[in-house]
Amino acid sequence: MPLDDHCASRQQCRACGRIWYHNSAPCVGGLPLDPEGRVLLGKRGIEPFYGSWNVIGGFLQYGEDPFAGLRREVKEELGVGCDIVDFVTMAPDIYGPSGQALLNIYFTVRLHSMEIAPQDDVIEARWFSLERLPEDIAFQSDRKALEICKMHLRAGGVRAERTYSFSGP
Repeated sequence: MPLDDHCASRQQCRACGRIWYHNSAPCVGGLPLDPEGRVLLGKRGIEPFYGSWNVIGGFLQYGEDPFAGLRREVKEELGVGCDIVDFVTMAPDIYGPSGQALLNIYFTVRLHSMEIAPQDDVIEARWFSLERLPEDIAFQSDRKALEICKMHLRAGGVRAERTYSFSGP
């Protein structure tokens, strides 16, 4: 199908006029915190950045509620449910070198159980002090979210024990 490339944010079919927009893919990230203020990160078992550390989370499914998507991603990657606690930040990123544009939404979460079982695209999960994070964190947006979470914890603004009740599926 012949497409015009006159605009970086969209393409239009020359035959029928239909427009395709180039939008960032929505993603959610959960920052599980324990009572000592440590964060649980997952080691990536897929490309891009295989073997690097990553915030727990992933892509929203088409039309999926972000809160439901975050709970789904935590369950898929750690094998346990969670409660969404606090909003941390939103940040754009790119999915690997020359990859898709992303819009990541980050929250702290409280796990329903500490009996985690890494699965799906996570090959290991480990607790880290926010003061001593690994150097090989996969995405710039994850590093930003972890830094903001650390600043909020120091200021007493993000807590692991408070839970908000969000509506949605």
